[in-house]
Parts: sequence; structure tokens; C-alpha cells
Amino acid sequence: MRLRRRLTAGFAVLAAILVAACTAAPPQPAPSQVLSGYERDTGNSVRRDCGYSSPLPGKPGWSIWLFCDTVVTRAGGKQDVRLILGTGTAADGPYQAGRAPSSLTEVPTPPTPLTSARTAAPEPFLPAPSGLQLPGSPLPCTGPGAYAAAWISGVTRVPSGTLLITFDDYCVTAPGDTSTAEGFGLATYDPASNQLGPVTPVFRSGFGLPLPQQQVLGSPVTGADGYLYLFGFGSGQVYVARTVAAPAFWGNPFTYQYWAGDGWSGQPAAASLIPAGGVLGISVGDYAADGHGLVMIEQTSLGGGFQAWQASSPAGPWRRLLSGRVPCTRGSETGTAGLCRALIGHPELSTRSRLLISYYDPGDSHVDVAAYPW
Repeated sequence: MRLRRRLTAGFAVLAAILVAACTAAPPQPAPSQVLSGYERDTGNSVRRDCGYSSPLPGKPGWSIWLFCDTVVTRAGGKQDVRLILGTGTAADGPYQAGRAPSSLTEVPTPPTPLTSARTAAPEPFLPAPSGLQLPGSPLPCTGPGAYAAAWISGVTRVPSGTLLITFDDYCVTAPGDTSTAEGFGLATYDPASNQLGPVTPVFRSGFGLPLPQQQVLGSPVTGADGYLYLFGFGSGQVYVARTVAAPAFWGNPFTYQYWAGDGWSGQPAAASLIPAGGVLGISVGDYAADGHGLVMIEQTSLGGGFQAWQASSPAGPWRRLLSGRVPCTRGSETGTAGLCRALIGHPELSTRSRLLISYYDPGDSHVDVAAYPW
């Protein structure tokens, strides 16, 4: 089973040129893998799609990583041990700014008590979504090669002191690893007790129709103004929505407003935060502690090209800060599984002099982290 992740239509069509595009000189220092004790101690390989991170409340120097689809294989990657599709996995452990974490501990499925066993195996994290339908159909999202996925799209700390996780619901179907976004939701999470709060669907389409791109959201950022900001992309544009940073508001779809270019609107607006172009993915975070304000990582090419944008407020104006390329290498998988993808910035790992970005490298079938001077 291949790892799958949300792709724009243009991304999937251009997959055939990945072999030529997915080579690049490595940045300095060289990239490092994000590893757990399970991988180090058992020798098994854990292939994960995407990696969002956040410092743990009340536990200085520790962070949690939230991953999307996960495949565990025997040493050498030739035999699947376990497939965890559509629910994500998590791992936590100490971190150090400027470096990739190398000895995380797998987090068991909430609300199972946390373990300190280094050899604990990856387990599903979010509950699988229900009510999704096959594309353009009233039939449920099931059948050969099909599954319902709640793909994590970001995490942030909220005023209550807990973490807020965002996710997008997809019906994934074969052939072609097609994924149709049908919902957006949020869940609070208390890492100390490994307890998920209510898993709240906010937006949901029907009859297998795709959700409007402006409502397929992630990269949550809590502002000093009391709002929760969320970002999305599609058709070469980047969008931002907001709601009050409190459960009674973020769980209510009628409280969301969308940036329309000259103000906020109650209707999904099409104003792009950056010049329209070949946006293949984004992640946004608050890098104020690193002296850089809000920073957006925009993936611009199948070979891992990216641009970093900076702003003092979510609505902008956004200015280009730097451009570069993550050092993806060629892998053996074809289709979406072989794409260089999921470029995600990490404020707690970054420093005033270096921006740290994680990404899925098809060459080593792993989430790696690279650093870039800024």
C-alpha cells in the first residue's frame, strides 16, 4: 500500500517528470531523518507522510510530532508489518533547536496511557472519519483501494493550554491514488493525559462533492488579537480564514470569515495572500521567537523547490523572504507515493539564523529535516 497525500490536479499530472526534477545539492548542514526509538531499536522502518510538530505545554524542551499515513516495514523495507492509513500517528520526545529529533517515543492511541518504552510501535492517533462518500456518489467511501482519511494539517497551542489539531477529511480511491477533500475539522488534545477532546467536524460537503478550496484548511495560528487563523491553498492561490480562538466559535462554521483582499467576508473569498502561481503545498507558523514573525513555506516544484514568505499579520502583506530546494532523492515508488512533498516549517526547531523544514523524501521513504540560512 502506498502512502497518499493531498495533491493539486497539476501536481498529479506532472508526477511523471519527478525523476528528472527530484535531485538537488544538499543544504548545509546535511539533512537528518526524524526517527523514533522504535526504528532505532527494532531495525524496522517507519514510512510516514507529513510531519507537523509543536512544543508540549508544561514540558519544556519536549515536542510532539503528528504524522499522516504510516507504513511499518521489516528491516530493508521489503515486508509490510502494519498499515496505518487515514488516522495518522504521533510521537513525542526531547528536541533541540537547529536539529531534527532522533529518538522520539511513539504515542499510543488516545486515551491509552502514555508509555516510556522506546520499542513501542506506531499506533493510530485520530479516529477514522465517517460519512464520507465516493467521489460524485451517495455511496460510502469503501471498496477495493478506497478508504476514508482524516489527514492532519497542523497543530498549535490555544489559550486553554492544550493543543489544537486541524485535519481534512478525504475519500481516497484507486486507481490513481485520487483523494477528494470532503471535510475539515478540529480536535483538542491534552498531551499530558493523552486525551483527545471532541473531534469536531466544521465543514462537510455532500454526495462525494469536493469541499470549496477555501475551506480545506490547516496551519492553525493563534493571534494576539484573539482569533484563530487557518490557511489553505488551491488553483495556484493561498487563502486565509479566521474565527474566534475558543471552542464555541471554531466548532461553528457560521463564525468563520475569509480574507477578501480588502477586508473579511462571511462568504468563502478568492483573494490570494501571495501572487498566484504553481502552489503545490503550504505550511504557516509563528516564528516570532526566532525574530521572523509569521512565515509561510510554499512548495513550488515537484523537485522540492520552495519559497518562504514573511508577514507581520495573517492577511499580509506577505513578502518573499528566501527560496531554495529540499534535497529530495529519487525513490523506487511510482505515482503519488514517489513524490517529494509535505514541506513543513518548524518554529521550535528553527533559530534566528536557520529555518528548519521537514519533507517526505521518496529516496529514503522518510520524513527528513533540512536547514536553510535566513
